[in-house]
Amino acid sequence: MKPRRAFTLIELLVVIAIIGILAALLMPALSRAKNQAGKATDLNNLKQIMLALHLYASDDGDVLPSANWDNGGGSLPGWLYRPGGLINFDATTGQLWPLLRNAKIYVCPNDNLQMWHWSNKDQSNIQRPQQLSSYAMNGGVVGYSWDYEHTHAPAKMAQMQSGDCLFWETDETEPAYFNDGANYPPEGVSGRHAAGGVQALMDGSASYIKLAQWYQADITDLNRNRLWCNPNSPDGRASAEYPSP
Repeated sequence: MKPRRAFTLIELLVVIAIIGILAALLMPALSRAKNQAGKATDLNNLKQIMLALHLYASDDGDVLPSANWDNGGGSLPGWLYRPGGLINFDATTGQLWPLLRNAKIYVCPNDNLQMWHWSNKDQSNIQRPQQLSSYAMNGGVVGYSWDYEHTHAPAKMAQMQSGDCLFWETDETEPAYFNDGANYPPEGVSGRHAAGGVQALMDGSASYIKLAQWYQADITDLNRNRLWCNPNSPDGRASAEYPSP
């Protein structure tokens, strides 16, 4: 039998180089596919959250769940958790938990809730105080109350407009934005999905939004709009406790 010829070193190096080139070509495609899958999950999660919100309000006299605009303190329950107790941030105590009953619905699969990140606000490397959800509720539903005790009761669904943005995927580059279950528009939307994030509107829909639309158009608009949607304020922003930025 004729002996098999072994690979030479040069041939092995050529094969390794070809494998490396193929891997380099495939990695961006795999990364894009993972990102798209994460975005699709986000959209589905937010649709489920909005469905739960509508069901909750329909059983509570049209009143929306509270936004957890509480800095992790206070005593009033909100959509994500009830402050206090042995575990301050516990999703099973939230107003929407009886309708959702799945912790994964609160989280983007591309997000790391426990990650450490530099905080420009705190000037240190910190973890998020609240590690339950990638998404936050618009504090406009409680008037962006200044004292974190919800001096404004949650709005009723009838007070909101169908295009008002009630939830968005929070900007993960600032851990301090995860101090509770609510945000206000300048705290921003995540850009992890190709320079854009996801949002949920009052009509129950969820959609993708580019950062440019968020920061250069909606936030700077001086009139009431889908982000600045406090129903008790002419410009959607200010309450007596929280003046417009």
